Amino acid sequence: MHSLAQRMMLPKLVARIAATLLLASTAIGVTAQPVKIGHLGIVADAPFYLAIEDGYFKDEGVDVELERFNSAAQATAPLSQNQVQVVGGGMSAGLFNAFARGWPVRIAIPRTRDVPGFSSDTLILRNDLRDSVHGLQDLKGRKIAVNAPSGALHYMVGKMLESAHLKLSDIDLVFMPWPNMGPALETKAIDAGAVVEPFAAIYSEKNIAFPFRRAAQVLTHPYFEVSVILFNSDWSDRNPDQAKAFTVAYLRGARDYYDAMRGGPKRKHVIDVLMKYTSLKDPAQYDKIQWEYVDPNIEFNVESMQDQEDWYAAQGAVTKKVPIESMIDRRFVDYAVGKLGRIPVK
Repeated sequence: MHSLAQRMMLPKLVARIAATLLLASTAIGVTAQPVKIGHLGIVADAPFYLAIEDGYFKDEGVDVELERFNSAAQATAPLSQNQVQVVGGGMSAGLFNAFARGWPVRIAIPRTRDVPGFSSDTLILRNDLRDSVHGLQDLKGRKIAVNAPSGALHYMVGKMLESAHLKLSDIDLVFMPWPNMGPALETKAIDAGAVVEPFAAIYSEKNIAFPFRRAAQVLTHPYFEVSVILFNSDWSDRNPDQAKAFTVAYLRGARDYYDAMRGGPKRKHVIDVLMKYTSLKDPAQYDKIQWEYVDPNIEFNVESMQDQEDWYAAQGAVTKKVPIESMIDRRFVDYAVGKLGRIPVK
């Protein structure tokens, strides 16, 4: 027989055990299900790779798995079906249209941007046109290649032309992959091409073409927000603590990249990691390219995002505009910056 005091303590003991089990199950839940990251093996994915290599995900109790895709568009269906939870992708008409259809995805983290000195997105021009094409207005009637319709570089070319009071209809626009633009420039099949690094550096080194205009030279008010990190919202709503921990680890990786981008002490290590995960295997090449800018405080450039949506709508590529803020879930960035603090941007 239990004493009266023992019987009175029993409910409290049961409650305490239940609470302990609940906390344990919650902690296990953060790490039990790996977060699958859809990645492209490109420099823009550097914060993922650094967070893996330097143990930042491990520090936050987040288990991750990388799943390789050839393009962000290829990862769209797995992301919407929660087969992968995180994907980095470029701003595009397709992105805005997906949100208009009620896509179960949210923009969780800003990814890359073009700013002076760190402007990967570039309009290159054939070397033999140096003396005849001096300004953007001289592109009228020229054949210009872009990698894909209604994507980031299509927008970039359109905005560049508009700055010179031209329209897309004033040029001969063609679409082709970046690797094909080199031979097309050599044979004079095209006059210019919109590329990303390292293609701008490679074609310049081969004396095929030269950087005619960087995005950050023309798209200045606002600077060009090129790509973002997307979270599957079913996952992030059900596992907000895991999503927050993921973002903390990502921010630590982003800050290491930022240090390396600016020539800081972590540069060699970051380049070593990038050579491991990306197709850019030559360490010397990293000193020849303009690195993509990653904000060390992961602030959203909403003004640029809005300008892009408006531009695509004016082109007829976006038929239903959705408020930009409705696409963004700020919980995770706010948490990560709150935990790690802001750092000064130089």
